[in-house]
Amino acid sequence: MTIYGLTGGIACGKTTLGEMMRAQGWTLVDSDAIAHKLMEPGEVNWKKVVDAFGDKILNSDRTINRRALGDLVFSQPALRQQLNTLTHPAIREVWQGEMNRFPDSHPQQPMVVIIPLLFECSLQKEFDAVICVACSAATQWRRLLARGLSEEQTRQRLASQWPLLEKMNHSQSVIWNEGSLDCLCRQFQELTRA
Repeated sequence: MTIYGLTGGIACGKTTLGEMMRAQGWTLVDSDAIAHKLMEPGEVNWKKVVDAFGDKILNSDRTINRRALGDLVFSQPALRQQLNTLTHPAIREVWQGEMNRFPDSHPQQPMVVIIPLLFECSLQKEFDAVICVACSAATQWRRLLARGLSEEQTRQRLASQWPLLEKMNHSQSVIWNEGSLDCLCRQFQELTRA
């Protein structure tokens, strides 16, 4: 049984590849989904974040306005570090718990944990191997603008992560997500045959 870490740059296709893996019978743990859950009202990270950043990041229903919080922390690296320091321990506790329970219940099934900041947080030793999904900077830029981000927001988010080439160089496998879903699927199938 192998436990993989899956990382890559923003807008490179980590979620798409993860869902492809799940469809092929892999167990998938998505740290972004965990992060979203822990930021819901009443959850542990919700309180930490509201205490640190105030009511200005809340919607009228008391949920965290992720766009407002993102605009705040991506424009100020010290605030982004503060957010990571507040939220990452609880997120890590959840995905590590999933990893620890997994071998007993699924001894023959591969598992993948999606962690966007895997290398930035020095988590590579947690996994048997790391897969990086990547694409060109122009494609990242285009995809982020298509999500409704401004050019400045896009620049800030790209600057907040390791360069893709560095992530690729530190990974055991790289999947290049520049083309169609079929192309992505073929690369994934090649990976599973290796």
